[in-house]
Amino acid sequence: MDGPGIACPRSPVRLSVVTAGLLVGLATPALAREARVLRLRFPGIEVPAGGNIEACAFVRLSRTTPFDLGRWEMKTRGRGITTLHAIVYLYRGARADEFPADPVASRGCLDLGPPDRDQRQMIAAISTPSGRGTLPAGVALRLAPVTSAPGGVPDVLGVLLDMNWQNAGTRPRRASARVLLRRAAKGTVRRIAQPLSDRTAELGLNVPPDQTGSTETSTAALNAARPGEPPVRDAWMPPVDACVFTLAPQMHKRARFFGADLVGADGMVRNPPGGTQNPFEPGRTHLYAALDYTDPGLRTFAPALFVGAGESIHYHCRHDNGVARAGRFGCEETAGTPPGVPLGLPGGHAAKPCASPLDCPPNDPTFPGRSFTGACVPANLVAGTTPDDEVCRVTGVWYDAAPGATSDLACDVRGLPVLE
Repeated sequence: MDGPGIACPRSPVRLSVVTAGLLVGLATPALAREARVLRLRFPGIEVPAGGNIEACAFVRLSRTTPFDLGRWEMKTRGRGITTLHAIVYLYRGARADEFPADPVASRGCLDLGPPDRDQRQMIAAISTPSGRGTLPAGVALRLAPVTSAPGGVPDVLGVLLDMNWQNAGTRPRRASARVLLRRAAKGTVRRIAQPLSDRTAELGLNVPPDQTGSTETSTAALNAARPGEPPVRDAWMPPVDACVFTLAPQMHKRARFFGADLVGADGMVRNPPGGTQNPFEPGRTHLYAALDYTDPGLRTFAPALFVGAGESIHYHCRHDNGVARAGRFGCEETAGTPPGVPLGLPGGHAAKPCASPLDCPPNDPTFPGRSFTGACVPANLVAGTTPDDEVCRVTGVWYDAAPGATSDLACDVRGLPVLE
């Protein structure tokens, strides 16, 4: 999250590291033989005096087989340094080789990596110098290898480390971090946890210039514009009775709010008592909520949250396109019409980014089939793959509930048979 001092730049900046070889050294045959623990390190970087810096490093682990995570540990180091957050993401895309080898200064880790950089799952997070976490008894989270390049075979486990440090002192100081991912003990696993993900809210996401808007409103508009198609619900719906262990949002820099609710099979909100208040809708509370795209938090349920078949986790995002956040600009395609069309409509696409009319020649081979008037104008904010566009996603971890058990006992799987 932003704080006093030196803000992290929006463009990628390589950082001075103490031991750059620490990252490279992880991707070795020796690591593949280390079956019990994956040891990750964020190399030491300099945090300026009075500075607040968020830095991201991508770690490649040469691996062709999954790793069943049972527990994790994280520790940050730095005398006089405050840890605002330390986050571990599992990369789930297909272009691991396109991430930079060195750490990059970036808010929300938006400025490094390939176009599918947002294909990631938060697996651990702390806002203290150290912390640890454990999957529910009998459950392991399977970390699956991905491809180094599209079309290849899975050959690398990609882990993105996101560190946000603050130095309130009067001289520069060094900070670093260590992460241990520990394999679940043999003979203890009864359920394999799976990623939870939904991004259907991005289909209708649309905020005109100088306005704020919610995906609940834009999805309703999308459904009205497509009366013959199944309605978009912006919800994760389990295929079977499920136990949700974690929830986390994913947003970009113009997001102001994320809210998630447990919705029953009857369509009514079933949030447990004591939810999070929605500051934009007084009186409305949520199962989980977040205000900051760069520090979204990780909601862990202990015990796991039972979500029955037919129930769902509904979510929405609120975005700001030029009111309290910098507005989105794009190359005009039709005179007098803001560029950018919601992805769920025919021809849906984000506006071509621009800073001046020089960025908007009549034709651009990187945007085939589109032409431009030559004007750089305020654009509609829609979903897209660049850091200047938006995303609205719910992510997390879930596992199959114990069959035949009542909802209050279904997430305790210790009595089930051990998986081979």
